[in-house]
Amino acid sequence: MAAEAQSLRMRAARVHAYGGPETMRLDEVPMPTPSAGERLVSLAAASVNPIDWKMRQGRLRSVFTLELPRTLGRDGAGTDVGSGERVMGLGAPGRDGTHAEFAVMPGNSSCVIPPEVSFEDAAALGVSGLSAWIALVENAQVAAGQRVLIHAGAGGVGCLALQIAALRGAEVWTTCSAKNADWCRTLGAYKTIDYQQTDFSATGQVFDAVLDTIGGPVHRRSADVLKPNGKLVWLNADPPHAVTRKDVRVLPTDVRATQKRLLGLLNLVAQGRLKVPVEARFPLSRAADAYELSRTGHARGKILLTML
Repeated sequence: MAAEAQSLRMRAARVHAYGGPETMRLDEVPMPTPSAGERLVSLAAASVNPIDWKMRQGRLRSVFTLELPRTLGRDGAGTDVGSGERVMGLGAPGRDGTHAEFAVMPGNSSCVIPPEVSFEDAAALGVSGLSAWIALVENAQVAAGQRVLIHAGAGGVGCLALQIAALRGAEVWTTCSAKNADWCRTLGAYKTIDYQQTDFSATGQVFDAVLDTIGGPVHRRSADVLKPNGKLVWLNADPPHAVTRKDVRVLPTDVRATQKRLLGLLNLVAQGRLKVPVEARFPLSRAADAYELSRTGHARGKILLTML
């Protein structure tokens, strides 16, 4: 299969230089070749995450140095070329990503999709679902009876985090715009805070845990609303502002895929307990437009690239 793959070509949305949408082109490139323990996946859909446009702009070059041109994209879903199974997962680190017709996924960061779950839901669930699950369940250990604040509840991570925290039995608050308040409540928010009108830190120290998906000054102020011994979990790639409180825990979220984590999330979707809201779908040829929608920070739910 390796020799055959090397002779085949595919379309990929590639970044040719650091900058804006003008740096992206739809290119025809050789199909990737899987190594031992990896899958070659014919992708049906892939999600667009904030890290994609940040990497394109070069904002993370001190952490992730790109060898350009490069195909970005961290997660996706499609058909395993070798087995014919429906699979989803994260792409192989250090290789071209999932914003292409084919991608390589390590076996330990991919899994078979239950028949009840669509390619789109599986693709949208990857990085965002892992981010919410690891932050809230594994790091913050959110439990019944706790009060939790989730920033940007209408965003790609937030819309899943609201549901996961509610499933854990927590009283869930979130920051969002007024137009998204009712929608966030349908996903499990007990109370919404209009960030355009109200300073969330005015609540005082009332939360057992806060999920920071924004970073910057919001990070520091989030510590101010925690109860003593509360937990501030964060996953924003931008550097957080220093937290001076010594009676709270500040926990970064290392988003790593495992089959157990991915299957746990997929099973929640298959059981109808977790919804995967998709805001917009773009064909692969319009990947630059999808990145720009993500960059606005005002998309509700997930953004997908579709290849079928």
